[in-house]
Amino acid sequence: MDLREWIFIFLISFITNATPFFGAPYTIITSTIILRHGSTFNDLLEGIIVSALGATLAKNVMFGIGVVLRLPLKRNKNVSFFTRLVNRRSFFVGLLITAILPILPLDDFFFLIGGTSRASLFRMQAITFIAKLIKSGVEIPLEVFGIIVVARHIRFEPFYLGVISSVVFTILGILLFKIDVEKIYNRIMLYFRRLANKNNANFCS
Repeated sequence: MDLREWIFIFLISFITNATPFFGAPYTIITSTIILRHGSTFNDLLEGIIVSALGATLAKNVMFGIGVVLRLPLKRNKNVSFFTRLVNRRSFFVGLLITAILPILPLDDFFFLIGGTSRASLFRMQAITFIAKLIKSGVEIPLEVFGIIVVARHIRFEPFYLGVISSVVFTILGILLFKIDVEKIYNRIMLYFRRLANKNNANFCS
């Protein structure tokens, strides 16, 4: 791939990840560009690194939104709940996992919380870059192979898949932000406490 394609992949990865809760399939676009060059190992490696870098740096936007809208966001129950977890290891483990997971861009929420709570941006970026390398390293080769296989059987343009996925993921992201996570968390913990008390009572009897 040449420099122009590197820049294009970086911009696509950055823009689709910078848009709050957008979740567009930037790895599919990267895979499509790689297919133009014959899917060599070097093309795959370049696509993985450049897309991971763009996706990682894009999260600065969500972090910045969290900083700017710190006061109003703290009135949100979910933000208030997760803010109390920022300095714990579980917060960064959660960031690593969500940054790897496909479909929903849940790592956006972590960066929003990080900006609201003034968490270490450097640490969050380092963890996210590792996660995006893993994500791109798994998804892009699979997508390249999948597109080749599908192209032999049915005609379905990756562009239309990207449009459909973007709309669905945007709607799901908005719905996720509306969910009262703390209420759900408390219900789950209450259930497990009741279950543990019941087991203890049966054991004692």
